[in-house]
Amino acid sequence: MRYNINTGVKKAQLKTRDLLIGGLAALSLTLAPLVSSMVSAAGQPVAKNSLTCSAEPTTNCSISGNTATITNIGGAAAVYLSKYSGKSFYSKLTSQVTTLQNNVGGSALGIDPRWSIPIDVGNDGDTNFFAFVSFADCNNGSGLVDVIHDSTCTIYRDGVAYANWAAMVAANPNDRISYADFAFIIADGSGASGTWGISNVKVGSNT
Repeated sequence: MRYNINTGVKKAQLKTRDLLIGGLAALSLTLAPLVSSMVSAAGQPVAKNSLTCSAEPTTNCSISGNTATITNIGGAAAVYLSKYSGKSFYSKLTSQVTTLQNNVGGSALGIDPRWSIPIDVGNDGDTNFFAFVSFADCNNGSGLVDVIHDSTCTIYRDGVAYANWAAMVAANPNDRISYADFAFIIADGSGASGTWGISNVKVGSNT
């Protein structure tokens, strides 16, 4: 199965950044089944806390230990943890999420790379849309991306920008992390090309 990033790239040229990130939901909704199908096709469970790559031919994604390296030259590449790794945060209320973080190094940060987080608004198990967190809008200046605890971490949910995770939760208290799709880190050519090292990826909840 293939996914097409051309629409997203054109929007990057025509629309403001927050509208672009809101519009990328369609891309994520097609990428996430690809990621899931790759895991199923492998026929083997993903090791606890192991990273997995999914990449188009025009990108490179390699993994060494707990670090994934993405080289983006116009295509799309994603990194994710198995939803069964550690204490799952899937199907949990967003208010119950305690950990969503990683370290990043390498090229300048922009729209790429970013977290794409599946959101279920009706508690029916389906993904309604993805929330987006650009690393350029969420880092401590030393490479730590801490989506939950960084009060300056901008969250884009369904076309609306929230100052941080707590603000998003307060405005949408019934949101859950969808169990239908993975949360993943993606670089898809919406921003400048580059090479990034993604490490120490962690997700978790308090229940």
